[in-house]
Amino acid sequence: MVLPEHVGGRAAWDTLVRDGALRVVRGHAAVRPGVAVDAVLRASVLAPVPRGAVVAGRTAAWVHAGEPAGGTLDLAYATGRHRPEVWGGARVWQEPLLTSDVVELAGVRVTTPLRTAVDLALREEHDRAVQAVRTLVDVCGVDLHAAGRALELRARVVGRPRARRVLAAAAGACVP
Repeated sequence: MVLPEHVGGRAAWDTLVRDGALRVVRGHAAVRPGVAVDAVLRASVLAPVPRGAVVAGRTAAWVHAGEPAGGTLDLAYATGRHRPEVWGGARVWQEPLLTSDVVELAGVRVTTPLRTAVDLALREEHDRAVQAVRTLVDVCGVDLHAAGRALELRARVVGRPRARRVLAAAAGACVP
């Protein structure tokens, strides 16, 4: 990972990015061309995440599959816990999180690809959610039937009918 302070400051870093000597991963973190960018590397860019928070939603889709995440950091925290202190530019929500819903990558807790697909189906605009879920299927092998079962097992979830439509549309996009 190459940060501005590794190359003499922001101006030098910007020049290296502009000239193609560095490829931006996120924010002010870049890699040299040819370096493979995987989920572990993307997660490491986010460290440190506030204590008690789990990377979720669009940001988790970016970590797992490289799906464009936008400029915000999506974080979830477990029901019954205090909201973690976060900086600006973050969307934070409370929701039930099981141990099986979270994986640790580069010391950062992230929702699993399956849980991320369900969260996207519940929280994102339809077309954006369908695209992101399809990316998780293609890159991470998310099983849409398992995502549907996980959705139905969530008690009192808001938005279940819309999420069903998102998962069905994502499954329909699988058909050649």
